[in-house]
Amino acid sequence: MVPDWIVIVYLLALLVLANLPFVNQRLFLVVPVAAPGKLKSFWWRLVEWVVYFVIAMGLGLYLEYALTGIEAKDWIFWAVAASIFAVFSAPGFIWQYQLRKYLQA
Repeated sequence: MVPDWIVIVYLLALLVLANLPFVNQRLFLVVPVAAPGKLKSFWWRLVEWVVYFVIAMGLGLYLEYALTGIEAKDWIFWAVAASIFAVFSAPGFIWQYQLRKYLQA
């Protein structure tokens, strides 16, 4: 049986990783990709989101391997995992593309 705190910490890590592309203007928190005062393009955010998804799934596979051993996964698992990661990124997306413009006006 997996301890509850590991699941909660992993879900919080997924939430943070899913929102990172939308809450800052730097690529991977380090490289500036836009001039000062300009926003990072949506395509850079999408690339960053995919990389964070791969990192999050790698972390999940590592935890699974360390705790119980890795089970075979079908394409449905990966589709659902990507969908959940997309839902987790909704607060950052709303902040970046809807709420932020409203608050600046």
